[in-house]
Amino acid sequence: MQTSFKENLRKFLDYKDLTVKELAFASGVPKRSIENYLNARASMPPADYACKIAKALGTSVEFLVNGESVENQCFSKEAIQIAKIYQNLPKKDKDVVERIAQALSN
Repeated sequence: MQTSFKENLRKFLDYKDLTVKELAFASGVPKRSIENYLNARASMPPADYACKIAKALGTSVEFLVNGESVENQCFSKEAIQIAKIYQNLPKKDKDVVERIAQALSN
């Protein structure tokens, strides 16, 4: 099921623990514009703003627009599941996982 830009933007703001003001600063997109993308009418941003927002959030425009990322289309379900688990780990545990993965790949 596809999700809307508004829903995906809200998910990313929550996940990254960012405020609209912080995203506006990081992306260069006016705060009021971002608020409009999140409000009840939820307008779709122009392509240049969508690109700036995606870059500031560390995701793809494809994900923000429809909830699907290019990466998800390229990786196996197992790889995606591992990535999801990794994302929820604390920083110190991520460092351990990275060292283990590096050692196994050598």
